[in-house]
Amino acid sequence: MTKETIENEIESMETEKEEEKTEEKTEEKTEKEVKTSKNRKENTKKREEEKMDTQIIGLDIGRGYVKGYSLYNDNEYTCLFKSVYGDGRNISLEDYKESPIYIEIDGAEYFVGSLSEKESMKCIRNAGDSKTSPVVRILITAALSEIAVSDNVSLVIGVPYKIFKKSTLKEIQKEYRDTTIVVKNKINNSVKTIKIESVNIFREADAALIFAMNNRINEDKPVGMVNVGFRTTELSYFDKGFKFNDKLSTTIESGNQNALKIVQKKLVDSGITKSLPEIDSSDDYDEYKELAYKLTSDDTNEIIEETWNNLDEMDIYVSGGTALNLELDEKYKKVENSQMATSIGLFEVGVKLEK
Repeated sequence: MTKETIENEIESMETEKEEEKTEEKTEEKTEKEVKTSKNRKENTKKREEEKMDTQIIGLDIGRGYVKGYSLYNDNEYTCLFKSVYGDGRNISLEDYKESPIYIEIDGAEYFVGSLSEKESMKCIRNAGDSKTSPVVRILITAALSEIAVSDNVSLVIGVPYKIFKKSTLKEIQKEYRDTTIVVKNKINNSVKTIKIESVNIFREADAALIFAMNNRINEDKPVGMVNVGFRTTELSYFDKGFKFNDKLSTTIESGNQNALKIVQKKLVDSGITKSLPEIDSSDDYDEYKELAYKLTSDDTNEIIEETWNNLDEMDIYVSGGTALNLELDEKYKKVENSQMATSIGLFEVGVKLEK
């Protein structure tokens, strides 16, 4: 993959549905030399030496979880927390088993992630595709509080296939580029002042595939990425030579939410009322969850077969947090570290853009 390839990919984004009907896509989008996690530090070191003050961060802001990844000065920084926040207050966190997130923004205190689920009086969840909503802005701030170690950052934010277009990029850049975030960590009383120097976007599933390909280009056969999220499943198709095929790529309304609703209905029939987040966080209801994820696995297998007819002629990768709970056809390759795959791939895109 080259810098020019990624820039062309971003430049050729669809602008409006009307333009999609009249404009032909003529640019070849060849992505080569995908970096592996094994050699990431070596390949990034030169860039970091040249531009030590700017930290590149890949952010995957999903409906279920926020995932962030960065490699800066030979050190890896990651965050993974639930896409939820709520009111915060001064409480003892000494016995809290997970890494709690308790921050202050513009004088307002927030619990974030699982701490919010347990202790906030009112929880706010990320329910939409927008990456500029007040909800997402707080989640991004929380992620930067966790992994930003430089005063200056460059962000690459993942977006769904259906909104990967110029208008989305302009909206996101208007919201975040050249802005300064001041956030206080209420647990250790540290304050970070972070300047967002640049912002770019990239398709979520494509970023996951960049991570999954391990420095290989599909010269012999097409490849597909199935990225299973909380509410949607994204399928991205690349012809030989890693050329994106828009016609054979799509987004399906199916994901972890479907499985949780099955469990929820079973519980209601048993006289138990639980919200989807409560079910998702609970270690109980294994029997119901096993059935639900079996059905979701079968459904995902059907979605893949219905979307792509030439399965025996292609390699198919599966990623996303929900994929961890699915048992799919063994011919599909489950991506290692699948929940973080998109954020790592987004970081790789950012590295290429900086060169």
